[in-house]
Amino acid sequence: MIFTPHIVIGAVIGAKTQDLGLIIILGLLSHWILDRIPHWDYDISKNVGEFRGNNKHKGLLGLSFKILIDGLIGFSIILIPVIYYHLFNFKSLLFIFLGIFFSVLPDIVLGLILLFSSEDFLKKYFEFHKKYLHNKKEGSPTLFRVLTEILITTFSLIAFFV
Repeated sequence: MIFTPHIVIGAVIGAKTQDLGLIIILGLLSHWILDRIPHWDYDISKNVGEFRGNNKHKGLLGLSFKILIDGLIGFSIILIPVIYYHLFNFKSLLFIFLGIFFSVLPDIVLGLILLFSSEDFLKKYFEFHKKYLHNKKEGSPTLFRVLTEILITTFSLIAFFV
């Protein structure tokens, strides 16, 4: 799943829970649950070669740009209304950011593995990731996968502001 739904649901967890232990557990659990739902995603495992060898800077630049835009969209969806309407105090914002952090932490770990691990470990991790942590994408059309992310983000936003 792209970052935006993870960011929004992490913000909901942080805003509604405000308990560090629950934020950690629910943030990580939400990431796993969302990644099990059919969804559209960046296909990193298909293009691992882009991040290794002579052309790794080009591959990393392209992926980094996508992630940056995606992250900015997710943060903007949450933070612009929060700041504009003065909805939360500093403590609440801290819990929101912690919820966001723990809901995207598995993808941060994946990025670090992609950047710094050996080829052998990377291949083994991607096999594990595809088999146990992620939805098998075969069979569901792309439009359906994109709509699931839009619906998750929309319902999470409603929960955030209610």
